[in-house]
Parts: sequence; structure tokens; C-alpha cells
Amino acid sequence: MRKKKLLRILPALLISLTLLQPQAVHAYAETPDPSLYEGLGSDYIYVYDIESGQVLTELNPDERMYPASMTKMLTVIVALDHLNDMDQIIEITDPMVEGLAEANASVAGFVPGDRITVRDALYGSALPSGADATNALAFTVAGSVEKYVALMNEKAQEIGMNSSHFINSTGLHDDDHYSTARDIAALLAYCIKNEQFVEIFSSKTYTSSPTQLYPEGIEMRSTTWHSAEYFNIGLPGLIGSKTGFTYEAGHCLAWWAEINGMKLVGVNAHCDEDDIDSHGHLNESSALLYGLQAYEKTTVVTEGDLLDSLVIHYSDHDETVEIHSDETIIEDMKTGNAPVISSTLADEVSAGLDDEELTGVIRIEKDGHLMFEKGVRITVPRERKFWARVKMRWNSIFHKNNGN
Repeated sequence: MRKKKLLRILPALLISLTLLQPQAVHAYAETPDPSLYEGLGSDYIYVYDIESGQVLTELNPDERMYPASMTKMLTVIVALDHLNDMDQIIEITDPMVEGLAEANASVAGFVPGDRITVRDALYGSALPSGADATNALAFTVAGSVEKYVALMNEKAQEIGMNSSHFINSTGLHDDDHYSTARDIAALLAYCIKNEQFVEIFSSKTYTSSPTQLYPEGIEMRSTTWHSAEYFNIGLPGLIGSKTGFTYEAGHCLAWWAEINGMKLVGVNAHCDEDDIDSHGHLNESSALLYGLQAYEKTTVVTEGDLLDSLVIHYSDHDETVEIHSDETIIEDMKTGNAPVISSTLADEVSAGLDDEELTGVIRIEKDGHLMFEKGVRITVPRERKFWARVKMRWNSIFHKNNGN
């Protein structure tokens, strides 16, 4: 078996021949890396590259979970769909804050009678995770939380969050308010296509318009960045995020980051559910982000790269069949030793009386781990010279009779 060094790993193999066209038989890609979440306490984890769709790690990504205040990402993106004027005034009313204190909900600090802007409500929803701010958006857009939640569920279906259902705009616990790690990641990947969303959820601080209790405005701080700085937690590559906590949901974090050319979205949820003051979700996001430093976005194969070759011997000449990549392929992969490509196809073959079908397998391995495998089928044309075929036919008859 021949082995040829490639500079990088091959995640998908679409091949063409200069002379013949093989047929792909079987292929599979590398599975997500479980070592990235080993030792972590979160019950739900999902990290993927939003450009390629490659999943780098996952743990129970499709099991139902409670999203807590990660819900507010959906609340905000629906508001951005409907509110174009960031300076539009919202007057805080009693229904917007009713029941929040009794539910022990986190708030931005708005009270009935305050006149704030849409911008204030958006940042109030994102940074301090204010339920008063999310309800203000809900009433402004739809006239009630119930009507707004209908818009949220419509949006979730549009995004493809088929395993999610929402009951409120805040993320306060309800048994019928649920999602999955995969769905929340899909939500965030959708949201960060919106520049205003990115600006809001990546901000560390924001000061609102003057309010009755805070004439100089409410200073808001990101629940992620503030805690990370206070507890000296490194979050390498992190751009923005949204935290969440209820006792049923545990501590949660949805985040996006750029690491070594990779554009990643991640979710880790249901951590330290019994400790409201825990920052374990940040520690676990930190561990994931540090672990992902070992990966990089790599151009594995460029269009036209030679992957394998086969020499066909004819009676009067030889022809070389080359297998080339049909496209440029990019993969997130661990740094380290160069991958190895191997093929079970013969190095050479002699043309016969009839067309001959050859099958083989091209494999790519890295550090002893099979990363990719694809079967190929190549038809070798028969000997092209008439008299050479006559001679071959005569020899075959002679040997057959001689054998008898």
C-alpha cells in the first residue's frame, strides 16, 4: 500500500480523473472530539463552526433542556425585526414589571413611569439580563407578552429550532419553555448575522437614558464579562455571549468566538444548578475555549491537487490515470503531525481483453486515527490494439487448452 504525505487532513473527497471518472462508494467524516468536554460538569454541550457546519464537540445536543435567559437572544432578535428606530421612546408600565420581583427575576432597573429608548431596552435585555427590559420590548412590539411569544415561536421555526418551544420573553422557568443545545446554537448563529445584535451582545458596558431612580442613567455590565474579570477567568477568542440561570436550567452560556481562523458558536448548559452564585459555566466555557486553541482552520486540499495515480500498461505504451480533488476543502483540525493519505488501488495494471473494473479505498489518517475513508471505482479500458487483443485471446485459449 502506498502512503503519501499531505500537508493537511482531507475531510471530504470528491475526485476526478484525467482519463477516467470513478464513482464514490462510501465516505464518512471525523466524529466530534469528546476530549474537549472531558471533566466538565455541564450536561449539554454543543460547539460548531458556523462557516463549515463542522461540529467540534457535542454532549447530549438534542436532549430537551431549559434555556433560562439564553431565551433573551430570541427576544432581542425578534425586537430587532420589528423596531427600526433605536431612539423610539418606551414608557415603562406596571404590566411590564408585574410579577418579576416575586419570581426573583433579574432586572435592568427600570420602574413604571420611566421613559427609555428601544436601545436601552435592548441593552437592558442583553447585558444585565433584565426581564423588565424584555417585557418592555414585548409590549412595545406586540401589545402583550402572549402575542410577542407567538412571534418568538414563529421566529424559532423560521430558524429551524424544531425542538424548542417558548412561553415567555424572559426565560423564567416553565415546564413548557424548553430548547436544546443544538437549537440554541442555531439561534445564536442566526442572530450574529445581525450587526446590531453583535454590537449589543459583545458589549461589556452600557449606560441607559436617565431614569427616575438613576438621573445619570443606569450603568449596565455584561453578566459574562463582569464575572469573568471579577473571577479572573480567561475566555480566549470570545466575542460575545448570553448567560442564563434558573434552578431547573442550571447555569448556561451561549457564546461565539473566533479562534485560529475558525468562527465558532458554542453552548454549555445545566451546570451547578443548585448554586445560584456559581460561575462554573464560565469556567467550563473557558475550558472549551482553551481546548479549542489546539484546532485551526486549515486548507486541506486545493482544487486540482493530486491524490493518487494508476499506470495502465498497453501493448505499445503506458498511460497514467491521475485522481485529483475536484474542489478546495477546508477543515478545522488539530495541529501536529501531518496526515497521511493511503490507497488500496494498485500502482499499475495491464489492459486486458475486456474493460476491467477496479475498486479501492482512499483513506486519510492522523496520529493513528482514521479521519476519512472513501471507496472509488475505476473502469480500465481494454487493450486498444486489435492484433494485441488477438494475441491475448490466442494465448488465453492456448493456456486454457494446455491446462486441460
